[in-house]
Amino acid sequence: MGRIFNLAKQDFFTRKFILLSLLPLVCSLIILGTLAFFGGKELFDALSQGAQSGDFSFLDEQRFPIIAKILSFAATKWIIGAIFSVFASFAVLMLSVFCALIIAAFLTPAVTKEINARHYHLSRTDEASTARVLKLMSVEILKFLAILFICSVLLFVPVINLFIINVPFFYIYYKLVLIDVASNALSAKSFERSYKMGGGYKFALSAFIFYLLCLIPLVGLFFQLFFIIFLTHVVLIDESARNKNR
Repeated sequence: MGRIFNLAKQDFFTRKFILLSLLPLVCSLIILGTLAFFGGKELFDALSQGAQSGDFSFLDEQRFPIIAKILSFAATKWIIGAIFSVFASFAVLMLSVFCALIIAAFLTPAVTKEINARHYHLSRTDEASTARVLKLMSVEILKFLAILFICSVLLFVPVINLFIINVPFFYIYYKLVLIDVASNALSAKSFERSYKMGGGYKFALSAFIFYLLCLIPLVGLFFQLFFIIFLTHVVLIDESARNKNR
């Protein structure tokens, strides 16, 4: 892992990759700023005040009588307040991280190609189809929603509620990065094998560490490209080792 870190560091601190790393940061800040400008702050404040005071008067009771009735119950207000207090702390952070991840994904083909040309010189006889990649991403998003629902219930369990919300978000971060990097770095057959293996323990461990780093404000925005570079090295080193053993 130390060797991979040194390789990734050398690649990242070059003029080309430093400039590219600014794109996720700048674009994410623009997107978040736009959302805030067009009412995101007002919605956040309304939900926050409602969750704390139980006052959801901003909701039109004539148009949504059932929802208004449900929100009038004390138990419902308590549940909403508890859930919102947890999710609100993650909302902006997760949104910014995944905005950066999506933007970085557009740079992944160029990154994997450059890393391969510099260090590994592996040939790709074919590539995973866009349809296959989108299908896998859709499946993982559905799994994420299911895990998120289950973990939301566990928010009311003492001790567990301190970390449980990270489980679904780490899962989707890990899976999306795996699909993104492996599909761009490997041939179609190697990609399928890597996907089924979860990228291997080094990939999973690295993704977990990077997810934790993403919880630090701005780190996940600026260093998202470094994470992609590092994980590309992990994938290509594993593929090189497989080719030598054939």
